[in-house]
Amino acid sequence: MTALEGIMHNNEYAASWFGSVVTVGAMLGCVVASSLVEWSGRRRTLMATAVPFFFGWIVIVVGNDIGVLCLGRLLTGVSCGMVCVAAPLYVTETAPRELRGTLGAGIQLLITIGILMVYCLGLILSWRDLAVVGVAAPVIGLLLTWQSVESPRWLLSVGRRTDAVDVLARLRGPSAIGENELCEMEKTYAETSDHASLAEIISHSELARPFVVALGVMALQQCTGINTVVFYTVSIFQVDELTHLVLRLQSES
Repeated sequence: MTALEGIMHNNEYAASWFGSVVTVGAMLGCVVASSLVEWSGRRRTLMATAVPFFFGWIVIVVGNDIGVLCLGRLLTGVSCGMVCVAAPLYVTETAPRELRGTLGAGIQLLITIGILMVYCLGLILSWRDLAVVGVAAPVIGLLLTWQSVESPRWLLSVGRRTDAVDVLARLRGPSAIGENELCEMEKTYAETSDHASLAEIISHSELARPFVVALGVMALQQCTGINTVVFYTVSIFQVDELTHLVLRLQSES
């Protein structure tokens, strides 16, 4: 039995809330992470995502009431939003220039692979057991992130140049390349550190056009309904199989 089937057994509207409330949490997580990545750093923000992930899955494991289950989904959604902000920043600021695009695009690929893995595990595990697997995932992520280094660009932004040099030496090796990259990073940071208001962006066509295009692409991605397809994949295929069976029986009769 899928998670949605188990919830719908008690409340026909519960599955819709259970499926959609995670997006509300993701919106909140994006807002939280946008401030947290600048205040405490990219690495610490990624570590912080483990907290709502862990407790969210714990609530889903032990919860029986739809309100409690939705709370768990809300917490996991918060972590999803935080990861979507912090992870791309961390990857692009620590990766070498020649691998930056590949690794940045790989984040979305890994997300889809993770969704596929969950559906595969769902063939052999109940949704409660899947929630237990979800509890273990942020713990593993926290331990791995603990061993990582902070973003050198963020270290520069808070005046920790010596630490930034050490991080680049650890990432690239103790060579002159690291120092040259640091100088380039400092120059880029000096050129882009000033914050522009929305009115300033809109008033300059060279900024307004990419800004509108980026927002438009993100809006169109959501308008395709991909989240709905992901949330209800099992139910969609079950309905398709049932329809096929009915049509086959009708043709045989």
